[in-house]
Amino acid sequence: MRVVRVGGPIVLAVIGLILALAVSDAIPGVDLTMVGWILFGAAIVWLLIEVAMNRPRTRVSEVHESRGPGEAIRREEHRDI
Repeated sequence: MRVVRVGGPIVLAVIGLILALAVSDAIPGVDLTMVGWILFGAAIVWLLIEVAMNRPRTRVSEVHESRGPGEAIRREEHRDI
């Protein structure tokens, strides 16, 4: 099982939302609300990429067929999901 690393995007989203919604201070020449929304958007994109990169890519299946003398074909199938 793959590990999805979501800590970074969550922290970035929280910082972005705090800047966008809760901070009322002003820095001359910097719009903190816009910076917050940009950080939040970057966190969402990062989270989507992280989830997409860590999803199962393929399903592996193995088929084993064997036949003994005078026997029908015996088929076993194993899937890794």
